[in-house]
This record gives sequence, C-alpha cells and structure tokens, in this order.
Amino acid sequence: MPLSTKPFLAFALILTLVAGGPAVAEDGPQLVTLALIDTPWAMRLDVTGFHVQVDGVKPDGRRYLLATDEVHSIQLSVTLETVTGHATEQGCLLHLERVAKTTLSSATQGLVRDSLHHFSVLEYVRPANDAGQAEQHHLLACTGKDDVYADVHLSQTRSPGDETASLQPLLHRLTIVGAPTPSSLDHFRAGSAPYLLGRFTLAIPHYEQALLLEQANPTLDRPLWQLLVHHLGTAYGRTGNFGQAKATFDYGLSKEPANPMWHYELARTYAGMNDREKTMHSLGAAFFYHHDRRSDERMPDPRQDVAFARFMLDPAFRRLAESLMQPAI
Repeated sequence: MPLSTKPFLAFALILTLVAGGPAVAEDGPQLVTLALIDTPWAMRLDVTGFHVQVDGVKPDGRRYLLATDEVHSIQLSVTLETVTGHATEQGCLLHLERVAKTTLSSATQGLVRDSLHHFSVLEYVRPANDAGQAEQHHLLACTGKDDVYADVHLSQTRSPGDETASLQPLLHRLTIVGAPTPSSLDHFRAGSAPYLLGRFTLAIPHYEQALLLEQANPTLDRPLWQLLVHHLGTAYGRTGNFGQAKATFDYGLSKEPANPMWHYELARTYAGMNDREKTMHSLGAAFFYHHDRRSDERMPDPRQDVAFARFMLDPAFRRLAESLMQPAI
C-alpha cells in the first residue's frame, strides 16, 4: 500500500505536534479541549505556562495530550480511552492499585488516595538514586464518565532542598464540558486511528465526514488534505469498493491533476476493476508526472505490486511495467 509521503508522516500528522511556547499571563488562560469523536462531553484543560508538545489521537484510538512546564519541571499527560461497558470509580481505583503495586516498591512514601473533583488520585515520590536520577514526584488521577476513562499523569523533577508540595492543585485546571462540534481534523484523526491498524471499514465513515466538511469549508492544510484523499480512496479500495475509490481519486485529481501517487492509486483501483487498458493509462500518467516533478521520492515498482499481479503475464502490460522502471533520461 504505497503512500505519497514518507512512512512515518501519517502517524506524525495524526498524533499532531503543536508548536508554541508558554502562554504569556496577559494573554489570558490557554485552554485546550480534548474529546473523543462520538462522546457528547469533553475535558477542558487550562495549560497556561505549559508548552503543548503532542495533541492528537494514538493509532489505537486513544485521545492524548502531552505538555511540559519547563520553569517548574512539570510534565502533564492526559489520555481519554473508550471501554466496553461503563467507566466507574471502582475501575479507576483498581487501575491505581495496579500502578501502586509496580511503582511504590522503590518509593519512599506510601499510597495516598483521595477524591478530588471526582478524580481518584495516587500520589507518590520516587527518590533520587546513585545513578544520578533526581527525585521525582508523581500524581496519577483517574475519572470515568459514560464509557470513557480519563487518565491524568503529572510528574515533577525536584532538586535537593526544593519545597515538597502536592501536585493536586493542578487538577483544578481540568473540567468536564460539552463537546464541541467535531471538525474535519477531528474526523480525520478519528478515521486515521483505525486506518493505521488496517481496520478500513471503521475508518471510512470518519474520512467521508471529514471530506464532506472540507468540501463545504476547507480548513486542513495541504499535506493533511492530501492524506485524507489518499487514505479514503485506499480504504475504499481495500474493502472492495472500487467505484467509490475511483470517485475519490478522480475528485483529488480534479484539484491536483499532476499528483503522481493519485494516478498510481487510480491504476491500482482500475486493476481491482479488472480494466487493463485504464490501469495502463493511469500507470503511465503516474510515472509521467513523477518524472516531470523531478522529485527524489521513489515511485513504487508496479512489477512488485500485488494489485497488478493479474496483468503481469500479459506481454503489453509487462513491457509497460519494465519501461516505467527504467531511469529517466
């Protein structure tokens, strides 16, 4: 399944990196909202003073945020995860007990459980050691609502002589609010999580919605929009819906006629439809536009692509495939 970008780019764009430094006080609170695509509520975080490093969706579908406060040596991560059944306080307590059993053996303080704004909390200190690791203060908090667990992890590195203070006040920055209307980026992320796991049927509805939103009001930048078209067309093809795959790549090519990878994917789609002539035509177009771009990016070798295996015994198709892989003059 060839991609139009380097292999790691899809994951990097799904688990989006967010640039920017700590917020300035006079700018007001810096708020981030985390929500799962099908959940009516969201978690809002005041990350003023933090640098948001990662804000996105992991391949397994978990919503994830990572932020750091370099001034106070604090790291914050928040994860939202859907579960089968109902998320409960007892489930949170069991989770924290499992963590305590694996972490507290090397810590100097015991387990502290508390309930703060509906969070179950575990707070402990991992001491400095001879290997040069500084003392670290950790707080784990968990809450459940409907079928979603929210896990919060705060950690702070402390130097000798630093004042010991609880990290619990930082939990006041987290509130439950109504979820905003999902954007095309939200649907793109939600579709890309199952897509990367090969669960194309689950990816398609989110990609379809993202493309509809983009057609009505474009907001994605060009690389993300290209990935959206590529992934949706590929997902259709991998589930045998070649008509929809063709329509998707035709739409993409109506906007970018010289995109070589979409011509290549269209050739794979025609191969799935057992149309040799159109497969050959699209393959020729793919390599023509690739050579015309004079790009260093390598095109897939159609001779090694299983999508074209049915045609490789055909002399005309074989000659075309061989000629396409000759170095450009």
